Amino acid sequence: MITVIGIFDNVNLAEEASSYLLGNEFTSENIDIHTHGEQTDEHNRIGDFFSHLIDDERQAEHFASLGRKGSIVTVHAVSAREAQEAADALNNYGAIEVNAEDDSPSHSQMIERIVADDKRLRGSYPVR
Repeated sequence: MITVIGIFDNVNLAEEASSYLLGNEFTSENIDIHTHGEQTDEHNRIGDFFSHLIDDERQAEHFASLGRKGSIVTVHAVSAREAQEAADALNNYGAIEVNAEDDSPSHSQMIERIVADDKRLRGSYPVR
């Protein structure tokens, strides 16, 4: 499974991206959307999510920091083709630039790792 992550400054764009994916053969079971929260447990939950997915601690914290300020859309894709379609959709709807290591622009991230159910970012915003 490939996890595709897009971080958005605008919750409406995150919702539009999710709606687009749902209208184009993705299922709500494979899409998570999470908006930023002020509670400490939400702060830690986002950090745990990125630490679970990204081995490089500095990069995981960079993504978590961006995610805490915005809305995170996660797509759990079953194939490389599906992952690329999800990344393209997230980028087209305005996923922010998240490059941490170099000067190359990168928006949605694809990570070949399954997210454990207890680490998924479900809950603070319903996917329709």
